[in-house]
Amino acid sequence: MFSMAAQQSFSWPDAAAVTALALAAVNSTKAASVLALLGTAAAVPLAAVRGLPWLRRTLKPSSSLQAWLPAARTAILSAVLLLVFGALFASADALFGSWVDALTPDITWNAQPARAVLATFIAAGTLAAAFVALAPPAVDRLRLPLGTSRNEFEWLTPVLVVDAVFLAFLIAQATAMFGGHDYLQQSTGLTYAEYVHEGFGQLTVATMLTLTVVAWAARKAASGRRRDFALGALCVMTIVVVVSALYRMHLYEEAYGFTRLRLLVSVFEAWLGVVVVLAIVAGVVGARRWLVPVAVRLGAAGLLGLAMVNPDLYIAQHNIARADVPVGVDWQYLGELSTDAYPALVRLPDDQFECATRYSAKLGDNDRLEWNLSREGARDLMADRPPAGAQNMLIPCPSGS
Repeated sequence: MFSMAAQQSFSWPDAAAVTALALAAVNSTKAASVLALLGTAAAVPLAAVRGLPWLRRTLKPSSSLQAWLPAARTAILSAVLLLVFGALFASADALFGSWVDALTPDITWNAQPARAVLATFIAAGTLAAAFVALAPPAVDRLRLPLGTSRNEFEWLTPVLVVDAVFLAFLIAQATAMFGGHDYLQQSTGLTYAEYVHEGFGQLTVATMLTLTVVAWAARKAASGRRRDFALGALCVMTIVVVVSALYRMHLYEEAYGFTRLRLLVSVFEAWLGVVVVLAIVAGVVGARRWLVPVAVRLGAAGLLGLAMVNPDLYIAQHNIARADVPVGVDWQYLGELSTDAYPALVRLPDDQFECATRYSAKLGDNDRLEWNLSREGARDLMADRPPAGAQNMLIPCPSGS
């Protein structure tokens, strides 16, 4: 269902960064539509040009600058003295030196040009985002050239076509559920397990396209019972499709195991279902400006909740718990999880522990930016039972790995 390359290349920071950008967009401007969100994303790099006059005025010498000179001189002198005396005492005492090493970052001169470019880029981006927040552009005025259609069939016919396809799909789902395994195998050649393991990605795309159709039809159609019934029926059937997709993914994970990508797309599909519910509420109350900001904030809350669950540990625990299923456990994938997963690995029997940790060369090798309480506790467990390492690579793993 999802390629191994996609699963290995995926990382939680990627999803967190996209969510943070969307959250910053709805909070820094009055973005109340998807188009306005895209406008805000474009406004940040453009602010590097719009903000040049503001930056020039900020950098002009003023009387207030004279008041900061003593503080600046004091800070520079204090920093120099800290470096000099810190270096002397660190070289004079091993214990003090270990404290200094723990507090100071590892600096390699070969990496300094890249660090300087990255720091400049981050500083420029931060200033541009600050300017957008202080002087937000009128992104809420961005509108697609879609007016209300005079001919009802122009929007009603496409919506009814989609409704009919959804209805046919739900009838097929009900037939498969109540027809039994024999009927399904005679009709499709698939067992029920094989049948439900398919199609999650297609159903997710269908959900996103449905939201697009609803947004388009809501702009094209005049208010009335026909519009409300056609779009309401489509939204209700979409919620059923979301439930079906989540059920398919649940069975897929039970059969083939949990991964970061599968866990995230499940949360994403559930969020799409929440957005559909919000669209129904917006249609009932007749107000839509709050829909996009609330949806983005709920998405950020969902991702934050997923992070609080400790997903890597969750994946390891559930994959180990299903070790007796025919497919078995992908020990290599467990070993490629972060240090967060180690409390689940450390309880494994010796043969499984060696298989799960022989690929864990980087376990515990996290920098200060990746520190968290879970990984700190996992390092204590590593001290008691270190990872097996690559030296045991030739030892065969349990069957089904």
